Amino acid sequence: MDSSIIQFIVNSIFPWLVFSSLVYASFSYKNKLNNISPNIWWFALVSCFLPFIPLSLSSMNIAVLDLEYIGSSLESVKIVKQASITQVSLREPDLAAAVLIIGYIFVTCSKLVRLVTVWQKLKRISSSSEIIGSLSDNGTQVVVSSLNHSPFVFGISVPQIVLPKYFRSLEKEQQSILLQHELTHIANKDHVAILIWRVLSTLLWINPFIKKMEWQFIQAMEHRCDRLTIYRFNVNRYSYANTLLQSLKRSIHLNNSDPVAQFNSGALCPNGYKSRLTNIVRPANKSSLRLAVKFSLMIFALFSLYALVKEAAVTEKVTWQHPIENHTVSSSFRSISNIRHYKPHQGVDYVAKSGSSVLSAADGIIIVADNRTLHPNYGNTVLVQHKGGYQTLYSHLESIEAKTGTWVKAGQNIGVIGDTGKTTGLHLHFEVIKDNQRIDPSLIFNTEALRR
Repeated sequence: MDSSIIQFIVNSIFPWLVFSSLVYASFSYKNKLNNISPNIWWFALVSCFLPFIPLSLSSMNIAVLDLEYIGSSLESVKIVKQASITQVSLREPDLAAAVLIIGYIFVTCSKLVRLVTVWQKLKRISSSSEIIGSLSDNGTQVVVSSLNHSPFVFGISVPQIVLPKYFRSLEKEQQSILLQHELTHIANKDHVAILIWRVLSTLLWINPFIKKMEWQFIQAMEHRCDRLTIYRFNVNRYSYANTLLQSLKRSIHLNNSDPVAQFNSGALCPNGYKSRLTNIVRPANKSSLRLAVKFSLMIFALFSLYALVKEAAVTEKVTWQHPIENHTVSSSFRSISNIRHYKPHQGVDYVAKSGSSVLSAADGIIIVADNRTLHPNYGNTVLVQHKGGYQTLYSHLESIEAKTGTWVKAGQNIGVIGDTGKTTGLHLHFEVIKDNQRIDPSLIFNTEALRR
């Protein structure tokens, strides 16, 4: 699979999934104890994306700066600017990467089509329902459908309360409770919030914890709506609980997980309704400020742990090896020669027999693999980006065995020793660049071979 896709999955998607699971597990555990505010789940959703924040300058995802080789024996040698090594342009996109991208787009589009279909179904029910009135305080239209479903709010900018067929057979007090509950949803913009959550969980379906957070948000939203409805309209708690039970018994049509604010939501399991009824009758008084502080500290602790683990991973020492086996060194770093007009040599020249393989000196990603990007005197050249801001350059190759954008391991064949470009014979010109400056390759190898 293409290296950029692998890097994106390893460096972004996988940490995102792991961190999302930790956030969800922590928040849902606290929710069982305290029935937290729905706003906390918005906080949890945003927190899940913290792994996308770059944490270290030594990360493989840092920007690769323009490299201008000052003092080079070659004239006007410049490396083409790379915006990011994870955004290297690929000449031949890997088939597996293309399949993954196309697969994601296909599944996402199919889910969005399904969501639009559900929305259209709800729209048809709403438009075909009988209008029984309009609330004078906010102009909200109230309609009664021909189906027995949960009461729900439909619409975005102009919401509409859609009541079930059995609404007419309820007692006046129960009818008022149903209307008051849906009015509370409208006052809190819950119908808009649920639609936003559904769209997000549809677009981000590859992260199952976003969907789980959506269900948790709906449960918390219903707890809040129950509490505010009872408080605002001074409703008897036992009458409210009985109305909820009656609605559950009679709602037999529609999928109660539809993306609308409704009285009995499909996001609640039997235990969820048990908890909801308990909180209606005997509400627990918890300080929202204390809970907010606790959750903030919890996220800070989780992200700090994640940052430490990631920092340890990205700052891992690079393992180096010589770029060619069975070699001798014909010209060491900073050596002076009339061939280079007595200017210090900026690399090391390896001599080996014809046909010898040139190996990557460390793990990295290839950002140059041609004879055009650099000065023509270099001939066929490979430039590899490594961790920690290191780069290695291999020039005068007879042939190049690697492609731009591919990931290579230490010791992997990337070319064949040659004499292309401006040379005096068969050899490999090898350079090590650290933070835009050439350094002595002997500093990275545990050997004295380069100092001869």
